[in-house]
Amino acid sequence: MANKPNNIEKLSKHQKFPSKHRFLHQVAKGLEECKTAKRSLTVLFIGLDSLRQIFHTYNVKDEKAFLRQCADRIQISYSEIGVAEGGEGLLLLIDGLYNMEVTERAACDVIEAFSEPLVMNGTEIFLSVSLGICQDFDRTKSPNELIRGAEMASTLIREKPGSNFHFFSPDILTTWKNTFNMEFSLRKALKGNQFELHYQPQKDIKSGNIVGCEALLRWKHPDKGYIPPDRFIPLAEKNGMMIELGEWVLREACRQNKKWHSTGTYRGLIGVNLSARQLHQPELAEKIKNILEETGLSAEYLELEITESAAISQNNEVLNSLKQLRELGVHVSIDDFGTGYSSLKYLSIFPISKLKIDKLFMKQEVQNNQAIVKSIITMSHSMEMKVIAEGVETEEQLVFLEKENCDEVQGYYFYKPLPLQEASELFLQAQ
Repeated sequence: MANKPNNIEKLSKHQKFPSKHRFLHQVAKGLEECKTAKRSLTVLFIGLDSLRQIFHTYNVKDEKAFLRQCADRIQISYSEIGVAEGGEGLLLLIDGLYNMEVTERAACDVIEAFSEPLVMNGTEIFLSVSLGICQDFDRTKSPNELIRGAEMASTLIREKPGSNFHFFSPDILTTWKNTFNMEFSLRKALKGNQFELHYQPQKDIKSGNIVGCEALLRWKHPDKGYIPPDRFIPLAEKNGMMIELGEWVLREACRQNKKWHSTGTYRGLIGVNLSARQLHQPELAEKIKNILEETGLSAEYLELEITESAAISQNNEVLNSLKQLRELGVHVSIDDFGTGYSSLKYLSIFPISKLKIDKLFMKQEVQNNQAIVKSIITMSHSMEMKVIAEGVETEEQLVFLEKENCDEVQGYYFYKPLPLQEASELFLQAQ
C-alpha cells in the first residue's frame, strides 16, 4: 500500500470540516506528490440522498454535526487522506487505489458504512448514498477536474438507478454538455412558441364512438424537427420548467376543446397529464379554475391524469386540491395503473373517476396479463370507476378487452396522436 502524503492529513474528530476551497488545495498537493511517486489519486463524491429533506423532516439544527457523524462512519484502509463538506454530501480523497477493482472495493466499504442508521437527537435516520468516483490514473487531471468529475458521476446514479456508485468517464462530460444545451434550447422554445399539442382519440368500446382525447405535448424544434418527449420532459421536471410548461398545456388544451365545442367539431373530454411538480403547487385548484374561466371550458369536459406513483405518495394538501377540483366538476384519472404498487388504499381516498391500465400490459403477450387486467376491470367497476386501456395495438387485445367489459380504449390500433388539423378533421367526420 502506498504511503500517505506527509502534507495532507486525515480529518481528526476535533477539526472543522475543511471548506471546498481548502479541500481543493489538499487535492492539488496530493496530485503533486502522486506525480513524483507515480501514484494515482482518487476523489469520491458521497452524495447523501434527500439530505435537505432529512434536515427539514427531522428538524436537524446542527447540520455540521450531522455531516460529522456521516464522516466518522467512513473508515477506509486505503490510505484515506481527507474529507470535506461538499454541498449535498461529502468529498473524500484517497491515495493508493491502484486499479478499478481496488477502487470498487473501497466504494463498497463506503456504501456498507451507511447500511446502519445514524442517530440524531435520539432518532434513527437511514441514509442512502450515491458515489461518484473520479481517478487520475494517468496523472493528467487538475484538482477541479477530479472534484467536478466525481460530482458529475454521482448524478448519473440518481437519474439511472441500479447501482450505488459510478465512475467518471469523458462520456459523462459530453452528457452534461448536451443536457446544458438542451436546457437552454428548452427555455428558448417556451418563449419562441415551439411547443404544440397532439391529440390521441379515445373510443367507447361498445359504441365505437370517440368520447375523449388525450392532449400530448410535442416540441417542434426549428432545426431538429420533433424532439421526443422522453428527452425533454424529465429535464423540465428536474429544472422546474414543468410548472410553466404544464400550465401552458392546460391552458392550450382547454382553449382548443372549448373551440371544438363551440364549432360543433367535438363534444368530448380532453385529458391532460399533471406532473408531480404541478401536484405540489399551492392553490392548484384555484389555478385550474382560473384557466377554465379564462378559456370558457366547462369543468366536466376536463380530465386530469396523475400517475399512480404520484397518487400513492402525495400529501393531504394534494388530496384537498384534487377534491376541490372534483367538486368543480373536473374528472381525475390514474394514469399507468398497475405498475408496482401493492397498496390500493389510495383508490378509496382520492376522488378518482377512471383508471388507465398501463400500456405495459398491452405490449406484452395478452395471455400473460389477462388475470391482472381482469382484476383491474372488476375492481374498478366495483368501485364505480371507469376503465380505459391505453396502448391497444392489435385486434386480439381489443377482443379480450371487449369480452372483459373494459369501458374505453386508446392506442395505435385506432389512432396515433394527431396534430391539430388532423384531429379536427377526424372529430368532424365522426360527428
